[in-house]
Amino acid sequence: MNMTTTWFMQSRGRLSHQDYSWAPATAPGAGLPSPENLLARGCGGLSISDIIDDTKSSLLLYTLRERPDRQQTWILLMTGLHSAVTTESDHMHRDIRVSVMGAGTGPAPPGELAAVACLFLTGGLQDGVPVLYGLRDDKGFAVDGEAWAEVIARATRLAVPPADGVPRPSAVSLHTDSPANRRRAAEMLVYLTSRVATGGFAGKARLVGTDARPLLVVTSFLGAESLKSLMPWCGLSERVTGQELAHVSKERGWNVVRSRTVKSVPLGLAVYAVLTVLAAIGAMIVLLL
Repeated sequence: MNMTTTWFMQSRGRLSHQDYSWAPATAPGAGLPSPENLLARGCGGLSISDIIDDTKSSLLLYTLRERPDRQQTWILLMTGLHSAVTTESDHMHRDIRVSVMGAGTGPAPPGELAAVACLFLTGGLQDGVPVLYGLRDDKGFAVDGEAWAEVIARATRLAVPPADGVPRPSAVSLHTDSPANRRRAAEMLVYLTSRVATGGFAGKARLVGTDARPLLVVTSFLGAESLKSLMPWCGLSERVTGQELAHVSKERGWNVVRSRTVKSVPLGLAVYAVLTVLAAIGAMIVLLL
C-alpha cells in the first residue's frame, strides 16, 4: 500500500544568518525521518553530493536500501530550481536556489512522485516553484503549500506516453543530457511504473532491496565510467557523448559485463562524409571510363 507522498523544499533567506535549510511543503508523513536524515543515507553507495551538483538542474530517483520484507522508501530529489514568485538573491548578491524532495513508499515510485519527476523532465518546473521570501524567522522563507498542491495536480494531469523499446531490466542506459533525452527518460519512467503494477520489473532491475541501484539520474558531475559504476537504469549527463548501453550481471555481483557506445555525429559532418564518399565514387567511375 502506498502512502501519501511527503514533500520538502530547501532554500535560504536573504540575510546572512538565514542559511540553506529544509521546510515542509506538505504535512510530514508519520514516522518519516527528516529530509537531512533521508539524504544522509546516500544513493547507490555514494553520498548525494558525489552524484549531483545542487546548483545545476539535476534529478535523482531511487529507493533507500531496505530489507526486501520492508516497505521500499522512494526518494525524488530535484535541484537547480528557483522561486516562481520573485527572483531572489542573498546578502552576498548570489542567486537563491531551491531544491525539492519527495518521499513515499511502495513497490514502485508512488504516482505523485513519478508525475512530478515527469513534470521536471519535460520542463514543467522551469518557471520555478512556490517559495516565498522576506520572512523574519530563522529560515527566511516558506513554501506556499496550496500553490504546490496545484503544481502536483498539474503534474498528475500531464499526459506522457509510455516509451517503447525500453532497455531490459539489467541495462544501464546512458545518454547525453538534453531536452529530448529528458523527455525520453520521462517516457521510460511511465513505462516502468505501468509494468510494476503487473509484474516484478523493479525487483528484476534491482531498483529495490538492500543493494538497490538508482532508477534515474540526471547529473552534471558524472561521466560514462562513473555512471556505469553507479549503474542507474537510466542516466543522463552532459559528460556522456551520444548513447551508451551497458548490461550488468547478477551472477557476477551486479558488475557491468559489457557495453556498447553509439557516438552522436553532427548533421553537418554526416552530410559532409556522405558527399565525400559520393565524390570518391564519382571519381572512380570517371577513371574507369
